[in-house]
Amino acid sequence: MNSTTAGTLFSIPGLDGGTVETQAPAPVPEPTPLGLRPAAARIVITDAPDMNDTERRPLAFLVVTCPFCDAQHIHTAGHPGALRLCLRRSRCVGRPAGAYFFPEVQL
Repeated sequence: MNSTTAGTLFSIPGLDGGTVETQAPAPVPEPTPLGLRPAAARIVITDAPDMNDTERRPLAFLVVTCPFCDAQHIHTAGHPGALRLCLRRSRCVGRPAGAYFFPEVQL
């Protein structure tokens, strides 16, 4: 089957004489602040040594159950014997308008 008509397979706007229409990006609404809520937290000590520590002590992490997305967020808490459990404020990664704090930590 022979065909002598040439057709356009595809078109690139702006390169083949067509016009390019640009759209302004849709405005992103500001997230509604969800406030500051308490979150349950516990300390978890790892088995692996901290390679940046000269004494090679294991790392401690603060595992927080988020009151906004029901996921667990992990924060560093220092080393056993030198835990950093000061009051902190953190924000939820899944819901950035929400911030939480740890009123009590389970060891």
